[in-house]
Amino acid sequence: MIREPWISQILMGRKTWELRGTPTKIRGRLALIRSGSGLIIGECQLDDCVGPVGFDTLIATGALSSHERDDIEREGHAPYVAVDGVTSKTFAWIVSRPILYSQPVAYNHPSGAITFVDLTKQGVIQCIEASSSTNKAMQAASRQLQLL
Repeated sequence: MIREPWISQILMGRKTWELRGTPTKIRGRLALIRSGSGLIIGECQLDDCVGPVGFDTLIATGALSSHERDDIEREGHAPYVAVDGVTSKTFAWIVSRPILYSQPVAYNHPSGAITFVDLTKQGVIQCIEASSSTNKAMQAASRQLQLL
């Protein structure tokens, strides 16, 4: 799940790094959920994961929104740090080719799922409508879902 304003920044192509405290080896299309909505509102491509990324790189990159860079600079350190409070444990999940769905797709969050949800499992997707735009959204959403 991704909170606002970050999910909108990704879907508008203004944010191409999603910052996480752990790396991932997953690559490919990911469905995106607005935090607290229970809806898949779009998708993007997860191209790579780099890091740990240091403070200086984070405040200099154009891959984050200016608001996010300002927040990091105000904090004075990377968002995810080791117990020493200095060493970065921040990873940039590099995303591209965002698509905002014209009609969000409801889903059931499986118990215990933290980072990824398999949308092909029975009962995860709540409904399929007959419209072609929803069918396209469902086909896209029937891949692995990133809960950022």
